[in-house]
Amino acid sequence: MDLLSALHSFVRVAATGSFSAVSRETGASQPTISRHIALLEAHYGTTLFARTTRSLMMTEDGRSLLPHAYELLEILETAETVLGRRRASVSGLVRLGVTTAFGLCLTNRIKDLLGKHPDLSVELIMRDGFGDLVEEGLDLAIRVGEIAEGSLIARKLGAVHRSLVVSPRHFTAKSSLKHPNDLTGEPCVVFTYGGGRQDWHFFNQEGEESVVAPAAVFRANSSEAALHAVQAGVGVGLLPEFQVRHLVESGELAEVIPDWKVPPMPLYAVHTGPRTLPLRTRTVLDFLIEISSTVLTPT
Repeated sequence: MDLLSALHSFVRVAATGSFSAVSRETGASQPTISRHIALLEAHYGTTLFARTTRSLMMTEDGRSLLPHAYELLEILETAETVLGRRRASVSGLVRLGVTTAFGLCLTNRIKDLLGKHPDLSVELIMRDGFGDLVEEGLDLAIRVGEIAEGSLIARKLGAVHRSLVVSPRHFTAKSSLKHPNDLTGEPCVVFTYGGGRQDWHFFNQEGEESVVAPAAVFRANSSEAALHAVQAGVGVGLLPEFQVRHLVESGELAEVIPDWKVPPMPLYAVHTGPRTLPLRTRTVLDFLIEISSTVLTPT
């Protein structure tokens, strides 16, 4: 069991980049964490972390060991769940990677989940972009768009609809926007999620299509930053409908060209490792499935 404890310490040090952070997280002393890493290094006959007085960097051998350590620990934890050892209580930490907009919606509802499971902890890692789940130590992640990585196991949560919005206080030309072509030359705010070319593809109920290359005066890889720019009157923005819904309802933002829509983007919860998730991770996934049905449904 010492080796298993050492592997637990190893994956947490890899995720946090700090012995002291793992000590605070687990309650074990820093010398104990250090002994765990030394035990692994002696067992495998290699150095897993390059240490200096100011930094801690994982070596190539450490990076090679990391995915196998995650897989082994997940298999063992899954076995415990299947055997019923932890069915009585959902406990432990789940690290969840989320997009900014979805993460903010999640924080408004997380109290319900934690109230049902007082021994459960959730850590949100919020960013609008793709990351490596293993390198970041994530148990689950939210992804928008099709999943390219074949190694990930995906559960579709729904679809993200998007709205074209402006600030009516600052943008006096909004009434003249009737067709996507009217956006030509208008200042636009572009949310650059996923990178690549940012053309806006519109369609209407008659099946007509229109592709617009927005005149981006402001770009941001954060939906929250893009939203603030639209609210400040920088330009027209294409943003997740669930993110701007309450602002449109209150009149702070106005939807323009409502008869034209852009295709919705699929939303997934993804994870690595075995399909049978640890109980705590499965509980968080079930919660994501539950709230997605209300968060993502346009009014």
